[in-house]
Amino acid sequence: SRLPFPPLPVQTAGMGHARTTLQLRNPLHPDAPALMVTALADSGAAYLCLPPAVASDLGLAIVERREVTLADGSRR
Repeated sequence: SRLPFPPLPVQTAGMGHARTTLQLRNPLHPDAPALMVTALADSGAAYLCLPPAVASDLGLAIVERREVTLADGSRR
């Protein structure tokens, strides 16, 4: 299937790191403008983590909280 928008470039940010621009929308408000953000891609991630300011800008409500272990071993 075709994407409704052109693919965005991926930039390498050092060995094993890739950043790209994402277009984010709140699915409960599809007519609201999209938010463009630059993000670090993690091919092994099971969840998408958003900074609180991005979630707020999108008007997202907290549905669930999970503790995650970051690459440096810290937990949040």
